[in-house]
Amino acid sequence: MHNGLVAQLSNEDLRLLERCCEPVELKTGETLATPHQPSGHVHFLTSASVALMVRHTDGSGLAVGLAGREGAVGLQHVLGQGPGNLTLHVQRGGRAFRADGDVLRRLVARRPSMLRAFAIYLWVFSQEVAQLAAVSQSHDIKARLANWILLSHARNAHEDLFLTHAHLADMLGVRRAGVTLAAVELKTMGLVDYRRGRIHILDMDGLQAVARRPALSHGLPAA
Repeated sequence: MHNGLVAQLSNEDLRLLERCCEPVELKTGETLATPHQPSGHVHFLTSASVALMVRHTDGSGLAVGLAGREGAVGLQHVLGQGPGNLTLHVQRGGRAFRADGDVLRRLVARRPSMLRAFAIYLWVFSQEVAQLAAVSQSHDIKARLANWILLSHARNAHEDLFLTHAHLADMLGVRRAGVTLAAVELKTMGLVDYRRGRIHILDMDGLQAVARRPALSHGLPAA
């Protein structure tokens, strides 16, 4: 289980966790859970990445987090909690290990060290969610796109990213045309190479500089 969260567990905790898990293959675009259709499963990701989204009734939404090989999704079930208002959307298909939430909850009740590792991960992840929320309010589309590309790269088990304009618009909660213009700007600046949904980062430092740059007009993101 090549997963950053699992790697922090003791050998005994790892042995017990492996008994609860089964390998699964997640598909790009797959929905793992919604507020109205919780899966009750915990997924420890190894080569897949999953976006945490808040969806509106009209189908629009905003990604507020992205988990990859460093962690897991569905850990709230370990604490006896439901899905809340989040939809789990597979951004990149790949491998994961799946455990039943109720089974894992009973295991964690007997393993304080495992509970502590999961709690620390959830706390760190909550800070990243807060940061993404702040960026969505204070940065323009180009900066937000740069930030999502960097986050996707950090969560990805592969060098190249495969992110269509439609998908990126969905993640950022903006129009596709806005993403297209922003992607052209990043490419013109020599920061990324972008062809048919394939993104390759050319200048990591330059992309990070753009991602940190707040919007100049009233602190609001462009629509």
